Amino acid sequence: MGLKYVEQIKSFALLLLILLSLALTFTIWTFTPTHETIEPSTTVDEPIAQTKNPEEVVRPVKLLFHTEDTVRGTTEQSNINLLIDSLKLWEIQDIRVVQEDATPATLESYMHSANRAVIYYPGVVPFPVFDSIANIVDTAIPESSFDRIVIEWEAPANDRPALYFINSLSGRIYKAAVPAEDLRQFQAEILPETADYEPYITDEKIGTLPIYVQEDEVEKSSIYYVLEETPTAKFAEALLDSPGLALSADLMTQEYKDDSGALMRENSANKSISYIQPKAETSDPAIPSDLLFDSFGYINEHGGWTDDYFYAGMNSVSQQIKYQLYVEDLPVFSTSTITSLDIIWGIDAGEEQVYSYLRPTYQLDSEAEKRVAILASGEAVLKAITEMDDQDLSDVTAIAPAYKLTRSEERLITFEPAWYFEVNGIWTELTSELTGGRKLGLE
Repeated sequence: MGLKYVEQIKSFALLLLILLSLALTFTIWTFTPTHETIEPSTTVDEPIAQTKNPEEVVRPVKLLFHTEDTVRGTTEQSNINLLIDSLKLWEIQDIRVVQEDATPATLESYMHSANRAVIYYPGVVPFPVFDSIANIVDTAIPESSFDRIVIEWEAPANDRPALYFINSLSGRIYKAAVPAEDLRQFQAEILPETADYEPYITDEKIGTLPIYVQEDEVEKSSIYYVLEETPTAKFAEALLDSPGLALSADLMTQEYKDDSGALMRENSANKSISYIQPKAETSDPAIPSDLLFDSFGYINEHGGWTDDYFYAGMNSVSQQIKYQLYVEDLPVFSTSTITSLDIIWGIDAGEEQVYSYLRPTYQLDSEAEKRVAILASGEAVLKAITEMDDQDLSDVTAIAPAYKLTRSEERLITFEPAWYFEVNGIWTELTSELTGGRKLGLE
């Protein structure tokens, strides 16, 4: 065979290899697998809203600062943040019980003496939960709870400044030490800001413990939102395992079920959903910190923090816990619409799980209008309460401005500020007729 033919054969073989390579490349590019591609949405449920950390939900709702001459206070979360951001950096140590069952007079002396600040929580906070927010350096942290923190920034003679953690319900008082430099920073950075806070007053005839309110008129906003709701089916997908839908007999309620026996129902009248897992009903009490951590994690799992909900309290014996809706730093109450997340825990087959869950379906995303509203002064409110004939004044445990939620036929959800007082855990509106009316304006 001549050299000429050998070169032709090589060229032809090279051409075949190039064509084969191109064909294989095209096949790879255009190949479609026969098995079904798994989309992320089929394995990971999209949360309804963003998750939160404990500090965003376990919040103080009032601060008081006692000096020799005045009491000043605030309920604005921006002011509360200044103090909490500072307190988070303190080295809190040597927590110990100093009173087991303090009398109201003793509690008052701890909280309301001069040169003391009082941090108010709306519900008792277990120490392990507080440790997840602040910096407790003790190796052993008590499984106990408090609802007031007192900062003593100038100590009596022969003593050092201290923190006190007080359970105003049980009378138990814990004392803790903090480094002197932390309190110096508090005096240099936080105390000067309090000069601009509102003066607060109390009336000794009301409550077992002093209840302080803003002395002057309270300026807040009346707010109107377009009523928007998270689809009930989205809650069903988040809370149930492969839910099935059934209409109830009255046709006003949708019910979702799963194979475990859990049931979720839409309550259109009060804009809520209710979930129940009957198998998890129990009479066992809960460890307080577990109850808060578990319920907090449960709501985070499905992104249930659709608006600002603050921890409002618990009953660890019945495993109940509440997170209250807040709007512009005030709690929201209503006689017609659900305004809190309420959870009851239980146990089934040795595993802790939610027995009952009640929550709103609405979300406050679309503000329609806002007007300035001037509430009666705290002085007028205290006077009005002392003049109520049908109320035992010693049973009153709190007095505060709050928002009253109502709904209109125009699909508006309205928040009107009003004064409320608390008795036995129930908040009741103090009507404007009793306090001297409400002034409205435009904003």
